[in-house]
Amino acid sequence: MKKSVIIVQLLLAFVYTGAQSTAGITGTRDTSYNITNEYNKHLKNYPNLQIVKEFSYPYITEEKNISYCKTNERELKLDVFSPSEKSTTKRTAILFIHGGGWRSGNKAMHYPLLQQLAALGYVCITPEYRLSTEALYPAAVHDIKSAIRWVRKNAAIYNIDVNKIAVSGHSAGGELAAFMGATNGMKQFEGGGCYTNVSSKVNAVIDLDGTLAFIHPESGEGDDSKRISAATHWFGYSRTENPDLWKQAAPLTHVGKHTPPTQFINSGVARMHAGREDFVAVLKQHKIYSETKTFEGSPHSFLLFNPWFDTTVVYMDKFLRRVFPAAPKKFAREITVAQDGSGDYKTVQAAINAVPVNNKKAIAIIIKKGIYKEKILIDSLRPFITLIGEDKLNTVLSYNDHTGKLAPNGDTINTRTSWSFKIMADNFTARDITFQNDAGFSAGQAVAVESDGDKAVFINCRFTGNQDVLFTNSERSRQYYEHCYIEGTTDFIFGSSTVWFEKCHIYSKKNSHITAASTPKEKEFGYVFNWCRLEGNTSLNNVSLGRPWRPYAAVAYLHCYIGRHIKAEGWSVWNKNDNHLTSRYAEYNNFGPSSDPEARVKWAKHLTADEAGKYTLPNVFKDWNPLK
Repeated sequence: MKKSVIIVQLLLAFVYTGAQSTAGITGTRDTSYNITNEYNKHLKNYPNLQIVKEFSYPYITEEKNISYCKTNERELKLDVFSPSEKSTTKRTAILFIHGGGWRSGNKAMHYPLLQQLAALGYVCITPEYRLSTEALYPAAVHDIKSAIRWVRKNAAIYNIDVNKIAVSGHSAGGELAAFMGATNGMKQFEGGGCYTNVSSKVNAVIDLDGTLAFIHPESGEGDDSKRISAATHWFGYSRTENPDLWKQAAPLTHVGKHTPPTQFINSGVARMHAGREDFVAVLKQHKIYSETKTFEGSPHSFLLFNPWFDTTVVYMDKFLRRVFPAAPKKFAREITVAQDGSGDYKTVQAAINAVPVNNKKAIAIIIKKGIYKEKILIDSLRPFITLIGEDKLNTVLSYNDHTGKLAPNGDTINTRTSWSFKIMADNFTARDITFQNDAGFSAGQAVAVESDGDKAVFINCRFTGNQDVLFTNSERSRQYYEHCYIEGTTDFIFGSSTVWFEKCHIYSKKNSHITAASTPKEKEFGYVFNWCRLEGNTSLNNVSLGRPWRPYAAVAYLHCYIGRHIKAEGWSVWNKNDNHLTSRYAEYNNFGPSSDPEARVKWAKHLTADEAGKYTLPNVFKDWNPLK
């Protein structure tokens, strides 16, 4: 739409002679839209609904109620969640706008989301804005524009890349987020807020169930037959009284070549998608990237609950990494696996077999979404392979072998042959993949991944199963896991390798043992868990941090959250033998319900600051840096 037409619409809206209703301006905060009410409303139809809980990561700095602008009515505040760790690379910022029909809700509703995203390395900001109980449209628009300008003005303080500022929101917040992107560079929407000499440009938009058009065949806004609608309250006019204003406030009216890449994450409530396809069509016309993710059958408030919350985090992270890519790693060759035949191969094993024997070049195997039911082996003659999943929750490499099962050749499978995925080659990397053994809870030993090669790296992966899930099976092997989820029952992380777990989520499904290390005597380090999160099924109360599979087993937990499922004494012996007497079990600066060092077994150690200082990547891995 031409700018002149927009200006005419603006003039028409504000010279409208009908009386603008201020009845909705009560001066009293509307608290009707909240997590508890939404949970109670939806529990009957979704009996497995789980409220997403806050979790304060110690490596995330949380700053609350920072003043970002003063209006005639009051001082506006925002919260910032940022990684504490210093980085030489500037970070992506996400400004997240809460929903509630432009009338209710608050910035604290989405703390769990911002904590999760900040843990992945984003700087997350959530502002309050004037709701329709205190000011009519376009006050909220002006407030959010001011908040964006605050982010850009303070970019250096938070190490933010000013070319990587994304705006996101849910429901009314999603509409406002889309409006920010659709009005990039349009001065008439800036308002008289704060920092007006700073740009309010946004570089990406993530709209979670926010409408894109108020007057549209798909829209449900403006029905005042039973009660005054949220949009009517916000505008001070009904849809029929001032349709020009309703159109002017819609993101669809302004979308064009200036609009940034946009992601839509939608519920199963059709009316919340109003105008989406028209919006996407304009983006396509201007060759602007967009993508749509839909949780079919989900309620509008899906973002507040699991089973949808975790997937939403994955979708947002994946989108932002696509539109704000890091310096791409160069591969000599890329191979694509897709079950529908659209790639180079339909199976992962076929793609691995295509890598030359004694390979010396970095080769990427891109795996499209799907459940790949294969027993997969990367032999020692195929190093320098990187597996990259399309989506870690939906790119699943799975098999179901377990001890006692008969193999096709007639042999009885044991722990060492039960693996679903085995890596014998050096210099292996995996990203965004779920590795699974789905033999079942009572199947006994059933390995999901056996990793034997040296210099193995797993980033943002999931390891799921029950007993003996992750087998780090080589004394010469060094392995690094970052932002990974690992679940299991008994000894589900075990072996003799030297392994560093960084910011991983370790989840116990049974009262048993997390680790069963068999570290050789001559190795100074075994398993190192750094800034990890240990949680378990709510019924558990007797899980141990580990038991020594062999003498001299070495395991250390540093700065980790120790959930209430861990028993007070912390560690266990191995089947009544004396392995624990030579074990090198240690903790330092852990926190959480079961972190009390005074309650631990006497043969485990609580490190001093100097002793803990020896646990660094260079000391543990010597001449190998897994982060390069």
